[in-house]
Order: sequence, then structure tokens, then C-alpha cells
Amino acid sequence: MAVLVKLCTQWSAKRFLWLVTIVFVLVTLCWYMKSPLSAETGQHKFDCSQTSSSEAANRMEDGDMETEQTSSYEPLFKSKIVHIDLKGSPPKPTYFSELFPLLAKLGATGILIEYEDMFPYTGTSLESTPALNAYTPSMVSQINQLAKENHLEVIPLIQTFGHLEFLLKLPQHMHLREVPDQPQAICPTHNETLPLLFQLLQQVAKLHPESKRIHIGADEVYFIGRCTACQDRMNNKLWSTSDLFIDHVSAVAKFVNGKLGMRPMMWDDEFRSFTEPQLVQSGIGSLVDLVVWNYKPTLELDRDIWAKYLNVFDAIWAASAFKGATGSNQQITSVRYHVENHRAWLRLIAEYRDTPYLSKFKGIMLTGWSRYDHFAVTCELLPAAFPSLAVDLLLLQYGENHVHLADQEAVQYLGCTGSFIFQQSQDTYYPSCNFPGWEVFSVIQNYGQVMEQYAKVLNDSVVRGWLTDYNLAKQFSSPTHLSGIGTELSYLQNSFDALKRESEIAFPAVYDMNTTKEWFESHVKPMADKVSELLMGIEVLRSKNVWPRRPI
Repeated sequence: MAVLVKLCTQWSAKRFLWLVTIVFVLVTLCWYMKSPLSAETGQHKFDCSQTSSSEAANRMEDGDMETEQTSSYEPLFKSKIVHIDLKGSPPKPTYFSELFPLLAKLGATGILIEYEDMFPYTGTSLESTPALNAYTPSMVSQINQLAKENHLEVIPLIQTFGHLEFLLKLPQHMHLREVPDQPQAICPTHNETLPLLFQLLQQVAKLHPESKRIHIGADEVYFIGRCTACQDRMNNKLWSTSDLFIDHVSAVAKFVNGKLGMRPMMWDDEFRSFTEPQLVQSGIGSLVDLVVWNYKPTLELDRDIWAKYLNVFDAIWAASAFKGATGSNQQITSVRYHVENHRAWLRLIAEYRDTPYLSKFKGIMLTGWSRYDHFAVTCELLPAAFPSLAVDLLLLQYGENHVHLADQEAVQYLGCTGSFIFQQSQDTYYPSCNFPGWEVFSVIQNYGQVMEQYAKVLNDSVVRGWLTDYNLAKQFSSPTHLSGIGTELSYLQNSFDALKRESEIAFPAVYDMNTTKEWFESHVKPMADKVSELLMGIEVLRSKNVWPRRPI
């Protein structure tokens, strides 16, 4: 008050009035920006509680971004298709009744369902192809119905060139391999190849009567033009392996278009080395929708490739990744990594916003690989990657610069706390989540923490100096150093036992017993066995009380 009086006596009334007005405006603005939005009205609720400067900055940034999104931002991708890879850790069909409504709320418009050996193939030539726990026809129909109820398009994916291990591993089909000891790629020249592939496609199409599109794969064909039949054919027609490839996929695409009445889609990578005249001459541009995939935070796609694709193909789809792209045995999904991949795609497509080429981009497929191929161990489980999927879908809706908003809304949709992106550690545990399969997510978070501790213990100086294979073989070590490390190893052993119990409780809500068993045996048991081996070794070493003279 004394300060105000002094100001009144020294300043003119006009200056004092201006000062009071400025102070009032600043206080009001600060109060307004700190207040959260009401969920019911969308208006600011006033809260006088203190907020840190960083929280206020984030909140203001999010407020600005939300205003921009709702008033001016037009999403670049109208179709957002989520890939469900059944060749690894296939969920129980009942899980989709919880999954699909959430996908729809997050902005997905469809699912790309890669069956591999989980489809119920029938007939003499295909009856041995399905896995022993493959879906039944009624299960496939149930999935289609659940998708329809949630307004999700269903696009089945069946490989038709490479990645045919599920078919070519079997004795009745091994004669169709391009390379006799490699079940990866089928021979495009053998007279049984196309009829067999057409059977696959026909059976899948029959159980998807409302699907308008089908994905024919054709990525990563590692072996082509190797067998005698293919080499003779190329010599007779003066073909290259590129000609052989495009002839095969064109035949498959024409069958899908003409006989099945569906639009074929295929991966792009085998076309990256093609010249534009080759593609134009083949007529492939009007036969298929091209799905261009890249899963890196910085897209590794040459500008010349884009120019070629845009000039040749009538319809182009982007393919990003929300999981399954950072390591063949990866279990912890990095949300930040996959967010940057989606931001990179948004930046790229935005470059074409004001050009005629924009109409060629039909949508984006968010891939979520469960195995790198048929023989690999499983990588990230679907529930463990749901935070990544949720943020990625919302980012596609709001735009590349709305990361905070997408992150906050994803946390709310999944019933979690904190942040998926902006926490100090990517291994932060979210104990209060509430989304379909969150119990599995919790187990994987625990697994990540145990795995870190395991790596720390095995890298301990005592293990590397006094508990090596040499120490164990020679039964020669210092008991002084063994007791402490033994305690840490015993703690790890208890942690592995707990993971086994937790997975057996949590996994059945999403997976069958086969997936539960495989996950433990491939990702936990090797570490648990190593710890048990070291503990037994410690017992043997500590039983020694005298030691021989050197050399041992």
C-alpha cells in the first residue's frame, strides 16, 4: 500500500492508470493460461494451484496446437490402416472385441490382417499349411463382423512371392522353392506356382466377402532367377530378373483384379531399383496400389524413387511402423522412435499438399511386425506397443507439430498417467493403465526392468573377473568376491520366477498358452538359465577351501 501511495504522489494519474492496467492484464493472462480445459464444456476452468514454468509452457503449447488443429489443420491421410501381424503372437479372436472399438476411437479406419499360417486353408494341396492353432472359418467371420461394427475396413494380406516360408517349409511344397535349400521364395516359372497361389487368394477372398482390397506382399524376394527353369526362361526371352519379377506380380495382380474383383496392393521395395521406363512399359502402375514402406525416423527414400513412383502409379500408400522395426527380438517399444517415423512421413507428404500428386496418396499403413520372418523369435507384443500406436494414430490426425497434444490424449485414451514421450526414461512404468491387454503391457515393463538389471549384473566386474567360464572350469576363484554377487544373482532368479508367474496370469486375456510359453522360453528362460548356471557355479566354487599351485 505504501508503494502505491508513493506512486500516486510521484506519478501522474494517467501513468498510474496505465501501470495498473498492464499488471491486471498480465495477471489475468497468466491465470487463464494456467487453467485446464473442462472436459464437459471445452472452456478453461480456473485453478489457483501453483504450476511449474515447464508445465505451463507445455500447456500453452498444447492449447495453441489444439486450436490450430480444430480450426485449420486438414489431415494428410484419410485412410489409416493398422497392421496386425498374425505370424507371431496371434491374439485370441475375442481380444478383437475390445481392440477394435479403441482403434476406431483413436482414428484408425481399417486393419491390414496378415494371416500367414493362421488362416484356415483347406483342400488337398493346402490342408497341411495352417498352424495347429490357426483361426477357424467362424473366427475369421467373427473378426470381420467386429471390424464392420466398428467401421473398420478389413484388408487381408497374403504373401505371393517372397516370405513364403510357411508354405515352402513343408515337404509337399519344397519342390517349388527357387533355391532348393531356401524356403524363402517361390519359383515363378514352375507350372504349379500360380495355381497354388491362386488357391490361397481365392480361399482368403471367400472368407472376406466384404473386403474390396487384398495385399499380395511381394517384398524382400531374396532369391529370384536362380533355378534352371527361371534361367532358361530368362535366356529365351532375353529377360532380366526384374522382368521375371514384374511378370509374376502382374499375373497375380491380374488374377486378383479379374477373378476376385478386388484391388491388389503390394510392397514397393523390389521396384526401387527399376527404371521408370521399365515400370511404364510393364503397365504395373494401373494394376496395383503401391505401398511404400520405411520405418526410420529419417526416411531413407531417394527423391528419384519418389518421382518415379508418382509418375508411374495411380495410387500410392505410405507404410510406417508403430512396432517391430527396431530389432528382431526387441520387446520394449520406443514411442519416441516411432513418433519420429510418423513425423517424417507427415513432412514428406506435406511437400505435395499443393500439387496434383497429393490425390495419388490414398492413406497410410501403420505396420506392427510380430516376427521378422516365419523362423524368427517374436518381437514386441501388441499390447506392449499400444502407447506407440495410440500416439502415432493421434499424431496423424493432429499433424506433425502436435506431439504434446497427441501424447496427452493417448495417455487419456489408454487410462494411463504421465507421458509416453516426455518422461525421463523410456522404460517408465505406467501402473494405472486401463486399456485392452494392459496387464501384458505391465509384464513387459517389468521384463524391461529385469533385463536391465540382468545386463548390469553380468557386466559386473566380479562376474567378468571371478565368475568366468575359466573360473568355473578350473574351480578357481576368490570366495571373498563371490558372496555379494551371489546375493544379486539370487534376486535376479526370484525376478525371473515372478515374470513367469505374472505372464501366466496376464497373457491368457490376450493370447493362447502357446504364445505364453513361447514368449517365456525365447525371451526369459535363456537369461534365467544363465543365472541358475552361475549360482550353481558359485556353490561349487565356494565349496573349495584349498587351491592348487599355478599353473592350473
